[in-house]
Amino acid sequence: MKLENYGLKIKNNILFENVNVLFANRMISHILGNNGCGKSSFGKSCVGMLKHEGTIIGNHNAILIGSSSNIPGEFSIRDITQLLKKRFKHDKVTNIYQLLKLNLIPDNLAIKKMSDGQKQKVKLYVFLSAEVDVIILDEFTTALDKNSTLDLYNFINEYLKIFDGVIINITHNLSDLEYMPGEYYYVSERNMLKISSKQEVIDRYIKGK
Repeated sequence: MKLENYGLKIKNNILFENVNVLFANRMISHILGNNGCGKSSFGKSCVGMLKHEGTIIGNHNAILIGSSSNIPGEFSIRDITQLLKKRFKHDKVTNIYQLLKLNLIPDNLAIKKMSDGQKQKVKLYVFLSAEVDVIILDEFTTALDKNSTLDLYNFINEYLKIFDGVIINITHNLSDLEYMPGEYYYVSERNMLKISSKQEVIDRYIKGK
């Protein structure tokens, strides 16, 4: 996915201006920055939820998965599997199911009774069963316990081996960088800067520069 002269303004607040970035395929692109710098708004603009300036190339099949992405709490994994197999390719639905190890969750358990980690797995199951080229994760590991977070890291790393597209991870969780190798971007002064190393982006984030 490519940004060409990308800009974003919310009311009178200019968040991004003249940004030019190429996000690599088969790679996790981690985006960090201070609160309020526009990271989540950027993600929303990539999927058409916010109007932007300039051009985003390659986002026609982009999805955004964040804390506000919800599935009806009365549904169970059994219900969801039946719906997904009616809409999408059976092989892909089954493959995602297996990679997420959803067989370890009772298939009749209502989502509203699941743990936060289980709910995140179900979100991935639903969204990734569709044909997508760009996956944007927005604070996806926030507030999860360690075991649930490690499960998600393992899944995303394995999924990346079979996914020929772009994964963008908008995060404040520095553990994401430790467990999911990739490329690093830092949002500052209305721009999105590519940072050469994990340590450098961590230093910038901690110091707020």
